[in-house]
Amino acid sequence: MAPEEIETLEKAALQRLTADRIESGSMGPEVESMLAESGIFWDEVAQEYFNLDTYQIETFNRLAQEYASQKDA
Repeated sequence: MAPEEIETLEKAALQRLTADRIESGSMGPEVESMLAESGIFWDEVAQEYFNLDTYQIETFNRLAQEYASQKDA
């Protein structure tokens, strides 16, 4: 399976989890613990589940671009 396909599946799964949480409330401590062990957390501000690894990669890439463009200026 290509990385893009995995990313697409993950986004869809996070969207379903988010919809379930919004509709039904917290998943319960056992499920939340299992998700946390997998790097999936609930964002209270954005009201959505997110993958911490993906968030870190996106943040590091953004910061690298910002600092690289400042260095070149």
